[in-house]
Amino acid sequence: MKRSALLPATLFFAQCVAAQEADYPAFDLGGLLFGDAYVVPSHHLEEGDGAAGFTLRRGYLTLDVDFSGRWYARARVELNQDGDFETYEYDADWKDLYIGLNLGEHTVQAGLTSTPTFDLIEKTWGARYLMRTPMDLQGVASRDTGLFAKGPLNASGTLAYRAMWAAAVDFGKDGNPNDRLMAAISWSPGKNWTLDVYADTEDRGGQTDRTTWQVFLGNRNDQVRWGLQYSKQDREDDPPLELASGFLGIKVGEKSTLIGRIDRLIEPSPRGDGISYIPFDPSAPATLYVAAYEYQMLPNLALTPNVVVIDYDRAEDGYQAATDLHLRLTAFFTF
Repeated sequence: MKRSALLPATLFFAQCVAAQEADYPAFDLGGLLFGDAYVVPSHHLEEGDGAAGFTLRRGYLTLDVDFSGRWYARARVELNQDGDFETYEYDADWKDLYIGLNLGEHTVQAGLTSTPTFDLIEKTWGARYLMRTPMDLQGVASRDTGLFAKGPLNASGTLAYRAMWAAAVDFGKDGNPNDRLMAAISWSPGKNWTLDVYADTEDRGGQTDRTTWQVFLGNRNDQVRWGLQYSKQDREDDPPLELASGFLGIKVGEKSTLIGRIDRLIEPSPRGDGISYIPFDPSAPATLYVAAYEYQMLPNLALTPNVVVIDYDRAEDGYQAATDLHLRLTAFFTF
């Protein structure tokens, strides 16, 4: 384990030992698995065109510990496949490793934890197993190692904040090795409604710095969930990342949900063909479409036939990339 990992790991296990001596901790061990049976009838990459197979995209094993009702911790290990077509090599790394403290209505966490970038969006989207949230998909880190805080800004709780300082630490599967300051303010004008404004700045140590702005409006209840998002990341001399996205999930039966999503890349994907499982041609703007039927076969097992289409604009040099078409049967299992 790298030295940068020692602090959160030491804090976590020290609290475990102290809690055991006091004889009051509550432990919860669980996890999840999700993957696809897939066929790719058309793709802009030669290796993707006609590809087919089975892949386990993610596996999590999570230990949650409640030490006293105030102190808590999480250790989560992630198993994932490398994301290449018809290639099934796996590795494992930390996904989360943090200790937290509840201070009244406020929460503070230290260690490797989810960032404010799109954690709220991911909860509203509710189908991470199906597709990552737009900025996550385009390569913005979903985890960082540092200090995270959240809580209300007024007595009614309609205004709330999330903030994080992330250190220049290369730790964890989805981490960012640069200094980053992140902050978000959310407003909930009514039940289940959220308007969220987010910004961050990233010092990349001798490379071009990055600044991100994001606005999200969403609503979620027992029957319907939807969200609208606009995000822009200024990369100075590098190609910018700019996108708009909308999704809708409608429960059409006791066990059935229809899900749709559209991501519009206003600028070509900077990460492009380096994106795992769903690579984008980097030469032109594109539109991603997702359509799915989620069926909750068992309380802990969902089967979701889904279609993913990426349609490309014509590039400035006149090149027209082939449309990507992914046909998938996705299974999501929790334990």
